[in-house]
Amino acid sequence: MIASVETMLERWEQNKAKEIDVYKESRLLTAEVISRTAFGSSYLEGENIFHMLTKLGMIASRNFFRIRLPAMEYVPRPSLSVSSIF
Repeated sequence: MIASVETMLERWEQNKAKEIDVYKESRLLTAEVISRTAFGSSYLEGENIFHMLTKLGMIASRNFFRIRLPAMEYVPRPSLSVSSIF
């Protein structure tokens, strides 16, 4: 964790005159710490893996509400009348 923070501070020192996007930097720091802890490598080396994990999370969250349960088509809804089911 210390190495990741030191790397971030070095980037900030190089860009003293520019604005720093704190959200982006904190997200990068979090990914860097997780990557070093879990995989033993820096985030920048495994950035493609994190990008694919982000895409997977977005796909999973979109499909969460598309789950179909068996027999759900027989549950009466306001647009369907009970007599139209049988």
